[in-house]
Amino acid sequence: MKTLRLILGDQLNIQHSWYASVSESNVYCMFEMRQETDYVKHHIQKVVGFFAAMRDFSEQLKSRGAQGYIFNFRGFKQQSKPRRQSQKHHCFS
Repeated sequence: MKTLRLILGDQLNIQHSWYASVSESNVYCMFEMRQETDYVKHHIQKVVGFFAAMRDFSEQLKSRGAQGYIFNFRGFKQQSKPRRQSQKHHCFS
């Protein structure tokens, strides 16, 4: 059985116990949500930094062998395979 672990943008701590060991039964999921950009007025650099931190964190997880996805508000992208129009997720496994 797989365990889905949702990671929010303010939970990007690689020292957290969730990431102490990698297991094939754990799948990590992050969301780049449009609501995070406009629920209150933010400078564009803060928004870009926030989403860039999430992408960087996914790379850290990937380097440890973790599997997971980032869903963004433009659709989804596959990272580990060549792009095709029909692909709809950003994978970091």
